[in-house]
Amino acid sequence: MENIDEALNLIELCDELMSTKILFANKKIDKILEAIAISPNIYELLSECMNQFNKEKEFDKAFTKDATGKKIFNMPKEEYKILALVFCLLADIGNGKISFDDLIATYFADENGRLDPSAFMNSVIKPFRDLIADAFQVKTENEEEEVEQMTPEKLEELTPEQRLKIVPFPIERSSNYLKDPENVCKTFVLAKDTAIEMVERLSEERVNEQTEDVNFMLHCVIIACMEQDFDLLNGIVCGLKYATRGIKPLKYLMRELDEIVRTQINREQFR
Repeated sequence: MENIDEALNLIELCDELMSTKILFANKKIDKILEAIAISPNIYELLSECMNQFNKEKEFDKAFTKDATGKKIFNMPKEEYKILALVFCLLADIGNGKISFDDLIATYFADENGRLDPSAFMNSVIKPFRDLIADAFQVKTENEEEEVEQMTPEKLEELTPEQRLKIVPFPIERSSNYLKDPENVCKTFVLAKDTAIEMVERLSEERVNEQTEDVNFMLHCVIIACMEQDFDLLNGIVCGLKYATRGIKPLKYLMRELDEIVRTQINREQFR
């Protein structure tokens, strides 16, 4: 039972890494490495895989180039090599030998050259996660099955962390459709700078409940821009259009901020 709990914990940490933003990936990787280190059963499994694994040779095979000279990643076919290679890779990221950002930019960027951590998660972390689940006979369900079978009674039994992962209806993320990385980046810079200017203007106004709420929302805009989360940015700006009503010094800056977001959306729609 203990080994199943350890495996479940590692699988959940892999799931968290697969859904996290690139900004927080290193912290999630550290948690995975810590979970492996304190789990005798998982550590023993990976140690057995490492006994037959030639790291230098397999890394050269995995991190290679295609016929055009583009750097690509090829996962080995043997299961023990997959477990060993991913463990070594995560360890190298954890101890600083490999930069996660550089790894993504070099081997997992999308066709436009934009950082695409999802390619890394699907090519590297998911196979590792699935093999751990298989090795310890841990049954995992996809989100669709979980939503279909979830009753109010079962929902009440879940922890807050588990309930957060359950979405009872389809979610369409506009950021999944952003295909112009150069202009998207400029959009975040312009929006952040405008929000900062709005915060400065707001500081000259009399403090009341409305200005405090708007100030908080503007800081969330800045955070959304720093994390390059267009869905969050778009949502907050929609709310700010109503929250800033009556604050005259913000009237034209609010129009400017809204136009920055609308322009990006229109640009994407006509690509």
